[in-house]
Amino acid sequence: MLTSIRNFKYHNDIRHAMLFDEAGADALPMRFVAAAVLMGIIVALSATALADFSRDAQVKRFSADLSALEARASIIYQQGGARDISDPADNTGTMEIIRFKVPEGIEVVVFGAMPPHDGTIPVLTSPGERNIIYYTTYQGVTKTAPSKAKYAAVPDLGVPVVLVPGSYELTIELVKDSSGTYITLY
Repeated sequence: MLTSIRNFKYHNDIRHAMLFDEAGADALPMRFVAAAVLMGIIVALSATALADFSRDAQVKRFSADLSALEARASIIYQQGGARDISDPADNTGTMEIIRFKVPEGIEVVVFGAMPPHDGTIPVLTSPGERNIIYYTTYQGVTKTAPSKAKYAAVPDLGVPVVLVPGSYELTIELVKDSSGTYITLY
């Protein structure tokens, strides 16, 4: 009689029933697969959000770097002392070498031109656009900034300075010709 009471208690014990009940064991591998798929989706979404956050941080940091470059170029422009680009013997002028990085979050940076309506990169500039800087982000947003300096590319001063993503060691130089005085970046 003692044995039957012990067996009765043993089979009704909930802890024992959970340990030895194999009714849910058939569905266990499917549950692991479903959990793994959900974790994969969560990790992928988190990585995408982190990448966008990283690009946004790059754009903010670039905006500050561009402001510093513009401030330095404006100071050089206002100080004067330009090299005459039409005179090959003229080696005077104001020149400074800086390191500048255009991050992957920026598609293009243009010094000395207005952004065109069709989204292309300008090839020629008008005189009234020489003191404009603009850049386009990875999201297609174009931001413009005015400058106290006028920008042009060397040797043809009718072309804007265009930079794409990458690291640069730029020479900022103040040059002049018969059409005016410009900051060049090369």
